[in-house]
Amino acid sequence: MVRLKLFLIFMLYSVFVFSVNSNVLFIDTNEELALTEHAQFAISNTSVLTGRENWVNEPSGLDRKPTQYLHFKIEVKSNSSRPTPVWFNITFPAIKHLQVSDGRRVWNTGDALTFSTREINLPNYHFPSILPANDSVTFTGHMRGEILRYNFSLATPEKVINDYVDTLQRDMAFFGAMAILTALSFLVFFATRKIAFLSFAVFILATTFWFFRVFGYAFEILWPQTPELNDISYAVSIYALLLSAFGVIVTVLKRPGRQIYGEKFIKWFCYLLPLIGIAVWQTLGLDLALQLPVLLFFPYLLISVLVIIVEHKRGSDIAKRFAFAMLPITLSSIFLVLIVLNNTLSTWDPVATFMAGILLTCMFMIVITSNYLIKRLQKERDAEKEVARMKSEQTSILESLVKERTLELEQSNRMLAELASKDALTNLPNRRSVDLFVDASFESLVGGDRNIAVALIDLDHFKTINDSFGHNVGDIVLKKVANTLDALNGDNMLAGRFGGEEFAIIARDMDDNTFYNMLNNVHDDINGLSLSELEDRTVGASIGYTMCTGQTDVVDAFRRADKALYIAKNKGRNCIVRAKKGE
Repeated sequence: MVRLKLFLIFMLYSVFVFSVNSNVLFIDTNEELALTEHAQFAISNTSVLTGRENWVNEPSGLDRKPTQYLHFKIEVKSNSSRPTPVWFNITFPAIKHLQVSDGRRVWNTGDALTFSTREINLPNYHFPSILPANDSVTFTGHMRGEILRYNFSLATPEKVINDYVDTLQRDMAFFGAMAILTALSFLVFFATRKIAFLSFAVFILATTFWFFRVFGYAFEILWPQTPELNDISYAVSIYALLLSAFGVIVTVLKRPGRQIYGEKFIKWFCYLLPLIGIAVWQTLGLDLALQLPVLLFFPYLLISVLVIIVEHKRGSDIAKRFAFAMLPITLSSIFLVLIVLNNTLSTWDPVATFMAGILLTCMFMIVITSNYLIKRLQKERDAEKEVARMKSEQTSILESLVKERTLELEQSNRMLAELASKDALTNLPNRRSVDLFVDASFESLVGGDRNIAVALIDLDHFKTINDSFGHNVGDIVLKKVANTLDALNGDNMLAGRFGGEEFAIIARDMDDNTFYNMLNNVHDDINGLSLSELEDRTVGASIGYTMCTGQTDVVDAFRRADKALYIAKNKGRNCIVRAKKGE
């Protein structure tokens, strides 16, 4: 009797469980009805059921091979007095081959077929049907593929479309924000050439593409006729996402001349990860190969935290800010990864959560980027000011040095000019100065000719003085005579050493008598020199002079003066002789 009671209780429980799992009531047309928990599943080697299949409520316990079919059936009942148009929905799909029937129509589609095989051109699978008044419809079908992801639901077309509009607005806002951040990162990279901004741009780009692929937009827009790209694109996007995440850590925390903690390990891991993924795909299957980057996200977080802590202790200023900026995306990514690994969708939308996390991270990175740019601009402006100040100081110093050098050069030039124009012993103008004075006398004349007086003076018996008293005494005599003649030098008269013991006097605009009287005074001054070195002997001087009547007469005038000088010597020396033109 006890056994019979237990059996009846078991049967009633089984009937109750079966009614809950296989027959669900669609009541609220304004809400979406979740069907996954009410579905039954079975496995077969073919797409046709034999009737001997073992139906279960939870497919995770079924040992299905990639080539086998997973069958499902869900009975939905309506208590409406009118037929209700509905859509049978399979969201979050990853199904190569899918067949769905509502008892009246059969649909064949899947990720292995072109996008046009979908009854409704939307990223998820939707199959239009009608719930009869106060009756039920059983949705059946099967799916096959290396990876199976699915979530069954039922809703009216209006509900699904309205949800899609909201989702589309959310997705487009997300993609727009990601595009702006990516563009900003690229622009900052090109402006600063900082590799950290390039790595962050690649990371955001990989994240965006991964979402674009997961949401189904890629299959719908990019390759609707090439379904074989689905698996490839997903693998590329998920591996690129993890690799670029490691790249962000290395490049952001990298400091000039130093390696970050664990940098070599991270680089080798990034080099080997694609090879490891291929090996897992070939040995353990595509599902595990695609889940590998997701599983590695947790070690990535641990490595990131460790690297950030160590680098912060090493004195990296950006480590703390980087950790703060990446915190939202890290927390939301953990939540999303947990949902993906459990093959379920939470009532708290994981996608929206991740979007919020990544957008917050974007905002923080923009703030950090802006702060970095402002500081960089301030440093550049301060550097420019410092360079301008240094240039101003250098210019001032240079101008002062130039003035100083110019003054020194002018003084040197004057000294050189003076040395070039003066006799070294007597400090009188030398023969070159005499010639230049004569030339200048005629060049400065405007129209007509001018008269100049030319006199040559030769000291008498000067060789005897050198031989008798020595050359040093002869030099003293020359200097004494030079001192007498130096008083004659002025704008219109020049007295200079012509060579050896010979001197010359050139006078402008002076008549014959005046010049003669001046020469006579010079002659008396020379005769009146008293030198103890000569033992009270007087110094005699022979003078020959002439009047030059024009520039063409210059050469002949010097010749006449020289001839008059020799005439004076022949007359007994120590006298003045005048030579007239033509003599």
